[in-house]
Amino acid sequence: MENNEEKQETAPVAAPVAAPVAEEDSVTLRQMVEDMEDAEKTAQLLFATQDPLVCTFPEGYVPRQTVFACLTCTPAPELAGVCYGCSLHCHEDHNIIELYTKRKFKCDCGNSKFGDKKCTLYEEKDEKNEYNSYNHNYHGRFCTCDAFYPDEPERAFMQCELCEDWFHDDHTPATFIGTEEGQATGDASVQNTASMICSTCIRQKLPFIAHIPAGKDVFCHSKLSAEQLVVPEDQKGVIISHFRKRLCKCTDCTRVYDLADCEFLMDEEDDMTKFDEDSKKAIEREQPMSEGDEMRELVRSVGMEGAQVVYRGLNEFKRKFTDFLERAGDRIITEADVKEWTETLKKRPRHE
Repeated sequence: MENNEEKQETAPVAAPVAAPVAEEDSVTLRQMVEDMEDAEKTAQLLFATQDPLVCTFPEGYVPRQTVFACLTCTPAPELAGVCYGCSLHCHEDHNIIELYTKRKFKCDCGNSKFGDKKCTLYEEKDEKNEYNSYNHNYHGRFCTCDAFYPDEPERAFMQCELCEDWFHDDHTPATFIGTEEGQATGDASVQNTASMICSTCIRQKLPFIAHIPAGKDVFCHSKLSAEQLVVPEDQKGVIISHFRKRLCKCTDCTRVYDLADCEFLMDEEDDMTKFDEDSKKAIEREQPMSEGDEMRELVRSVGMEGAQVVYRGLNEFKRKFTDFLERAGDRIITEADVKEWTETLKKRPRHE
């Protein structure tokens, strides 16, 4: 059965909302714009290789894809996830939780977990996807503190390379293991190449990780004694630079990965680095729509007269927002500034 064809859609982009803020929580408008640009870049990396028109169910257990939980359709205690396309088409206006990416996941949309609700993109589904793995993230919960999403935006999160749960960095103490002694976790090169493994995964899955030393050499754990593989209950997590490159691929080591259900560590398609690289290539290939193309598409949707009204309104908005940016510069934006600007938006422009 083929995926239903629909008109091309893009992910909904939330408009920035101005809310009254206390003096100590104020930020400059330039900071706000930079934050919005960072969020847009993250979204591009997440969705660049995801097709908004299809359900990925026919692709099986995809090595890595962006996954969402719909708390409207599958509230706790049910555990289920849907692909990018289904989040847009089948769960529009629902309470959707973005779970970032998950490995070897087959889309659940429309299966028995969803009762009578069918998938609009690909209706023919198995009753359940028996090889999917779930955790409390699918209830919108994260970290050992079971925080509900969204949490305080200023708090830093780290994702475990093995279980893929997310943790507050202050709730998951971790020892840094760099490629050289004295290397700091704050280095940009380290942040882009390091992996975090939580203490639970070290204790329950791969205890040898606690013995990986600083350096660049591949670590073969086959010669560790049984005593060395007993990890104490107070074992911390670790953050390891170039983690996958340091894993040994000998027969004994790969067998341990298999027994721990961590065989994905040997799969290049599972690696987030590969996912990011593919996304960046997709972004580079994508040709942005010209202003003329956008106008023609708008005319097809709402007619010439409607398109002209929209176009005039957009240009007026851009002009006023640019003026606001230039006046604000790097100074603190107050509630009064926001109110003044929104009042200017309400004034209808005069057309001579």
